[in-house]
Amino acid sequence: MPNAGQNAVLHGKCRAAVVQVSETWQSEVLRGMAVHRLDTSLVAPQARLWAEVLPALGPGAGIAGTPSATAGGRVGGAFRGLFEALAGSRAFRELWACRKSRGPFLLPCLTFVACALTLADLAEGLAAAAAVGEQVSAALGLMTAGDGATATINSELPPVHGLDELAEVLGFGTVFFNAASKRWSAAAATCRAATAALGFPTNVNVYATAPGRCISTATHADHHDVLVMQTQGQKRWRVFSPPPRKRGGVHPCHRGKREDVVDASELGAPLVDVTLRPGECLFVPAGFVHSTSTASSSSHDEASVHMTLGISAADCGLTNGTLRGQVLVELGFEAEEVLASEASLDDDRFWALLEPLRLGCLAAEDGASTAALADSLVALLREVDFADPGLLSDEAAEADLRDACDRVAERWVRIQSDLVEIYDAAYAEVASASSGRVAATGLEGAPGGASPLFRRGDLEAGPVEEERIGGRRPAAAAAAAAATAAATSAG
Repeated sequence: MPNAGQNAVLHGKCRAAVVQVSETWQSEVLRGMAVHRLDTSLVAPQARLWAEVLPALGPGAGIAGTPSATAGGRVGGAFRGLFEALAGSRAFRELWACRKSRGPFLLPCLTFVACALTLADLAEGLAAAAAVGEQVSAALGLMTAGDGATATINSELPPVHGLDELAEVLGFGTVFFNAASKRWSAAAATCRAATAALGFPTNVNVYATAPGRCISTATHADHHDVLVMQTQGQKRWRVFSPPPRKRGGVHPCHRGKREDVVDASELGAPLVDVTLRPGECLFVPAGFVHSTSTASSSSHDEASVHMTLGISAADCGLTNGTLRGQVLVELGFEAEEVLASEASLDDDRFWALLEPLRLGCLAAEDGASTAALADSLVALLREVDFADPGLLSDEAAEADLRDACDRVAERWVRIQSDLVEIYDAAYAEVASASSGRVAATGLEGAPGGASPLFRRGDLEAGPVEEERIGGRRPAAAAAAAAATAAATSAG
């Protein structure tokens, strides 16, 4: 773990008026973190990101070693500064939301990330749930090997009554806690901070893995942009560019799931190869293939625990692709035809559809989000569907396109606002129910609670990095339907 002196050097460099992207800067990153490889294409944006984000966190943010902050308010306050700094960073917005510059990035050891949620905290929450007979949304990924192949079999996590029992369970595989932000106060507080700053719904899953596992999760991609926050122990991550699309095959963001296997021949050298230690973070954009391992840890090391915060743009329909489809349906195209057309798009236009909407922290600075969103939709449709000038041959066709984009943009600005409010209310309910404890109980059957969405379980879908093979219940339909209904009744 970096000491205070090393972090002071890193923060000092980032306060310079001009960051010099050089071998010297890169060597500081490699020395301060256990980075085994950082692709040269990421050095410049990584340097800009650190220059824009780290100074806003203050000199103490990178000094690790504070005790666990189990109170959600303390955790939320610290994370709020991080997500506000990210939201205000141009480098972050480019790495997250711009198809031509998307890519992973690292953050150095941050005090409030280290020990924000520990194995002991997880055990305490599980024990509290077991004591009142509540089922926690958690499962055990059992790694099995046969004929040279490795597979994951998911098993429901049995009731756990304490830390010793949880440590024993880890001997069989990774334990993953879907939508941990529905129960653990630190995870809920983190989501509230991220959702407020970014303007997009978020969710946290938590993963615990024993040391010494060669494969913690098989190579796969996800449909969400995630920020991995290592809170205890260490885990090695390898992140690769999206492999070439398979025409008529698996969606690029679902590679390595169910029966699909990502072959090593499809991947080049990793963009990032890093062993995350407590307090360190890694951002992985949707579609970027990754694998994890704790093999470098000895049996005497701590178990690895990390929170994975997913920005739920795709899960909640807050992407270009969703709105493009709605505009085309309004123009008279069949929904099946719209979906089928995605497979024929070239890579540049295909990945354009995965970009998050220009809302929240991505909205125009003048605040005219509806008009700006409509403008971006017109530009997107012109690029993706109406590149041939003959397709919009008269003023009437132009006007129809503009009117459809205006209607869809207005509707989805309301939906986005409703979704953010609904998610925040759900996480506020967790914070209130936990009342200073590490985890909440009694929410599932609570009558007249503040968040109907919470009680319906629509936040359960786990819109984050998956450490398991197999499918998940998508959140988009439930969350978008709830928000659409609210927006329709309000409008």
